[in-house]
Amino acid sequence: MLEAVNIKKSYDGNQVLKGISLRVEKGDVISVLGPSGSGKTTFLRCINFLNNADEGKLTLDGETYDMKTIRKKDIIRYRKKTGFVFQGYNLFANKTVLENVTAGFTIVRKMHKSDAEEAGKKALEKVGMSDKMDYYPSQLSGGQQQRVSIARAIVAEPAIIYFDEPTSALDPELTGEVLAVMKKLADEGTTMVVVTHELSFARKVSDRVVFMEGGIIVEEDDAQSFFTAPKTDRAKQFLRTVSTEYDYVI
Repeated sequence: MLEAVNIKKSYDGNQVLKGISLRVEKGDVISVLGPSGSGKTTFLRCINFLNNADEGKLTLDGETYDMKTIRKKDIIRYRKKTGFVFQGYNLFANKTVLENVTAGFTIVRKMHKSDAEEAGKKALEKVGMSDKMDYYPSQLSGGQQQRVSIARAIVAEPAIIYFDEPTSALDPELTGEVLAVMKKLADEGTTMVVVTHELSFARKVSDRVVFMEGGIIVEEDDAQSFFTAPKTDRAKQFLRTVSTEYDYVI
């Protein structure tokens, strides 16, 4: 359903992405792993047009976009089929939880408020935040704020959701509650591409693992094979050196 082909991106002459290609089928959960500076987040942002790629093509549900020449109206149309969960929540401080979740409907899509609120309440129920819909972000823990941002991403029932290190700002206890919500979505068949450092999630929930370094994909395999029998020396070294202090029950 999604295919990225030869995605390239440079900053000030430094090539961060050196031609990344990835295919995602409906219902796939793909975890993108790698050391800091490997290009993981840049790749994710490029395939949702939050960063402008220098080169490449992207196909979603049969419609192909040229990454270099895509028009603004086409980006808007593409994003209506995707959801994006950021590291830092990106919630509106002056809006309630329900207003944050429904803002895309009421402001961008001009949906009637009652219809938007009905969809928003269903999304909040799915992430276990129904009882906090009238709260403001400042009244929530980091884990609760991230669950609200996940509700915002799923409210429009997108074809695919991108997660950019969704637990990086959370302590271990709150990390577990967010990963549990993500596992629930995966179990329901949600198509997900997740940039993460949570090896437990990648191992237990992902269908495939993509390991990146230096702006390229070094290794790609099903999750079980990647963690039990990595093929490249670099992946073996990565798995040996990355500590998993917490093994979350998800």
